[in-house]
Amino acid sequence: MTAVVEAGAGPSGGPDRATPGSAGTPARQAPGARAAAVVTAAHRDNLFRGLVDRAAAAEVSQERMRHLLDAVLSVASDLSLPDVLRRIVTAGCELAGARYGALGVLGQDGHLVEFTHTGMAERTETEIGSPPVGKGVLGLVIKHPEPLRVPDLAQHPDAAGFPANHPPMTSFLGVPIRVRGEVFGNLYLTEKVDGRAFTQEDEDVVVALAAAAGMAVENARHFDRSHRRERWLRATTEVTAVLRTSLCESAGMDLLAGRARETAGAVLAFVAVPAGPEHLRMSAVDGVLADELTGECVSTLDSITGDVFVTGRARVLTEVAKATLTRSPTTFQQLPDRISELGPAVFVPLSAGARPCGVLMIAREQGAARFDEDDLRMVTDYATHAALAIDFADAQQDRQRLALYEERDRIARDLHDLVIQRLFAIGLGLQGLKRAPAIPDAPERLTGFVAEIDQTIREIRRSIFSLQQPTGGPYSLRGEVLRAISEATVTLGFEPTVRLEGPLDSVVPADVALDLMATLREALSNVVRHAGAGSVALTVSVDRHARRLRLLVQDDGSGLPADIAHRGGLANMVQRARRWDGDCVIDSPGVGGTRVDWDVPLARHAESQEGRG
Repeated sequence: MTAVVEAGAGPSGGPDRATPGSAGTPARQAPGARAAAVVTAAHRDNLFRGLVDRAAAAEVSQERMRHLLDAVLSVASDLSLPDVLRRIVTAGCELAGARYGALGVLGQDGHLVEFTHTGMAERTETEIGSPPVGKGVLGLVIKHPEPLRVPDLAQHPDAAGFPANHPPMTSFLGVPIRVRGEVFGNLYLTEKVDGRAFTQEDEDVVVALAAAAGMAVENARHFDRSHRRERWLRATTEVTAVLRTSLCESAGMDLLAGRARETAGAVLAFVAVPAGPEHLRMSAVDGVLADELTGECVSTLDSITGDVFVTGRARVLTEVAKATLTRSPTTFQQLPDRISELGPAVFVPLSAGARPCGVLMIAREQGAARFDEDDLRMVTDYATHAALAIDFADAQQDRQRLALYEERDRIARDLHDLVIQRLFAIGLGLQGLKRAPAIPDAPERLTGFVAEIDQTIREIRRSIFSLQQPTGGPYSLRGEVLRAISEATVTLGFEPTVRLEGPLDSVVPADVALDLMATLREALSNVVRHAGAGSVALTVSVDRHARRLRLLVQDDGSGLPADIAHRGGLANMVQRARRWDGDCVIDSPGVGGTRVDWDVPLARHAESQEGRG
């Protein structure tokens, strides 16, 4: 950082230059001499030494030098920009013995956009009304950024007078404050307490204070910028996480507007989205006027919102009412009357590609700080990330929709090729039997038709299973069960009856699922090798309330063999259940066949995962 500060005149009138960090102390000058100093980033640690050199060159008394250093410490001790500005004004008044002080911050147009003052009663401030914008003597310091001392303001040729209820002011001292070589604002001091005019020594001390003030302002601006950027990043992370899920578009838009308003310290924010070729609808509004503006439509041809949407260029307004009256009078008349109470505003496109998908508007109250270039950059980044999240969610929905259409096409082909043709053939055959019911091979033909119907049922069931089975992603117990059944169908010679109940994929831990699958495969293998069964009913269920996982396999085969106790596979089933504090019961019910009832608790294993169920 480089801050160039022109010091006031010294006692002798001859020029002098003091550089912070110089080895020696500059020679004392006669009255009227001026000193200049350049403070660079490499010499920040020598700031106080430079101020001492500067004060010594101007023959400032030791007492005032001590007060000057105390003031510099006070100004540099805060990182809040408003507090820094107040400390600068207070310190200037104390050092120069001024009754009133003010610091005017300059905007890009050269006018005062922020005015921090002290010494004036609150009632008097209210009676005066709006703060000055930089006319008269104040404007002279703006046009010519150098120290200015005026013994009597009323006698100065550029004096513009005072507004009504303004206290009388005679003496005046104005000093510019520079940040990085650019004028940040001006420090104005008036009405010296002893009734005299400000002296050269007063000017020198205040100019020295301005050098430190420039650095303090720069540090405070860096801190404020970092703090604002951190808030916008937090808001961006929260909003994009919601928008990407696309679970509820309205909730995401409401959050987008709400976080924008809170982060910007604004009173109103809205998101406008396309509602036809020539209109934008305010789909989400947060803050004042939310009830009146929600759902309101504005024209893309006669509104600032529409202009931002069409051009893709952001707009920064100093006051909403003035801008809308001049740029979009027709739309302004359609909006609620209280829209004129809004102050500074910013409109940014929600754009992640060639064309915006909407517009984000944020407005502060009248008299609030204007949106600067840093604000515009941060809001634009926020809106861009939100638009990217919206595009991502739309793309996800498009992919899901495409996958659904493709799956429907596949099901339609399967039904046409495998089911409808077979049913059509069966219908023709049954019609033939109806016309000649006494033919010798009628029973065999009916048996064949029944077999064809059974095969058709299996085809339909296989299609249903394929719809339930996930196509990819993380481990799925439901998918593993369906795959195991599909593999066993070949060796069994028929399709088992299957029931899958409960949140199998979300609350069953992977290690428990592995033991369940091993038990299932062992049970189906036993049916193939020993049961001679014609049907198998299989149920895998999770009882969320009881926190239990259960596998039930029942066939209609020959039942348990006599040497059941010596079967290694059956013993393994029991061991796998007891590993998880469960049990496995293998028996032959009264209706025949074999039943395997494998049951384990999930209280210890599923508790951490139940929130995902």
